[in-house]
Amino acid sequence: MMNAYVAVAETKSFTSAANRLGTSPQLVSKYVRTLEDQLGAQMFIRSTRNVRLTETGAAFLDKCTQLLEDFNELTAAVRNDHRAPQGKLTVAAPATYGELYLADAIADFALTFPQVQIDLRLSDRYANLMDEGIDVAIRIGDLEDSSFVATRISETRLTYSASPQYIMTQGNPEKPSDLLSHDCIIDSNYRFGTGWRFAGPDGPERIDVKGRLRANSASAARRFALKDAGILLSPEYVVADDLEAGRLMPVLKPFWPESLGLFAVYLENRHLSTKVRVFVDFMRSALR
Repeated sequence: MMNAYVAVAETKSFTSAANRLGTSPQLVSKYVRTLEDQLGAQMFIRSTRNVRLTETGAAFLDKCTQLLEDFNELTAAVRNDHRAPQGKLTVAAPATYGELYLADAIADFALTFPQVQIDLRLSDRYANLMDEGIDVAIRIGDLEDSSFVATRISETRLTYSASPQYIMTQGNPEKPSDLLSHDCIIDSNYRFGTGWRFAGPDGPERIDVKGRLRANSASAARRFALKDAGILLSPEYVVADDLEAGRLMPVLKPFWPESLGLFAVYLENRHLSTKVRVFVDFMRSALR
């Protein structure tokens, strides 16, 4: 009945509405009369030449149109729930994390869902999801833009480390303020820049460090540290193998900040596409 009402309101003709809906004018008229009877209000003023909305009909049209749009979106979403995910999925992620962990998980996803084509874009800058056509972005740490939906899929933490040779020659800092006399390797991707953050007995602490080496790459900054060039701030996943093997040593471990969330971020949509929903669920399981 709502479809018939909207079609008549938009075409201003029962015949044109019937043609749009693929039915007869008589059936469209019957639907409209039934709707008017149920609402107890006249929706149209009919004449031999045209059909126009009453004031009540015009007010009802806006809400009716939105209800139909919602219903059609919901119907499409329910249908998609019963289909295997398919189509192109564009994913953005930090370069080093993507290379170390995400690439393997995406390869497993592609084997599990062969009808999905994935375009993985690795960069340490924040991609603009809408402007760049990104379906899902993997992001680490604090999220600021409330127009996105974020699902926590894993976590990491920031670590401080240096090579054994650097510690032996330059000394091992005992408290965050000791870094003021050390060479610190700066990863320029961090929004907080040189204001390194620590957790301590008296609450959060920030130290503005200095260093001769700077890079916009976690991998390059790690290489600097392995070459005895200074103290490195990095996510744990970047240096986990080096710490385990002894190539790097933890520094100021009692002051390491709390864990950071690893999020799958996507544009807000009341009816999430199947390929995005399945991808996010898969990554949450694979990367936990």
